[in-house]
Amino acid sequence: MDTKKRRILIVEDNPDDEALLMRQLHKAGLDKHVKVIADGKLALAFLTEKSSPGEELIALFLDLKLPGISGLQILEKIKSQDHTRNLPVIVMTSSNSQDDLEKCRQYGVSCYVQKPITFANFTKAVADSFHAPTSKSGSLPLKSSQVE
Repeated sequence: MDTKKRRILIVEDNPDDEALLMRQLHKAGLDKHVKVIADGKLALAFLTEKSSPGEELIALFLDLKLPGISGLQILEKIKSQDHTRNLPVIVMTSSNSQDDLEKCRQYGVSCYVQKPITFANFTKAVADSFHAPTSKSGSLPLKSSQVE
């Protein structure tokens, strides 16, 4: 029997966006064992440490615009490490920059969701991230969920 505690990490510095995401996770039944970190440097330190044997990180919701270290810098580091390389990452951002979208694609981000996050976009992002077929490289195809 698998006894690992599965954890979802939210890296978000805006309390309103964090509250909205937590509400969406609760509605989807995914709010158990959520850890929230609001600072890029602290998030990078957490992500680069190997998790304890009884813990497994199953998803990362990542804001791109963070204090300390940007979400793109975090992506670059975690995608270069064996223990975090295949972690599903859902980027949440107010940016509509094509450069940001392309960099996320290069880092193998599962989904790119523009803020504000709606329940429909959140649900699609989770479904795309956990049910999309993986490519030969092992990364998930980037999907963009935009607010209409």
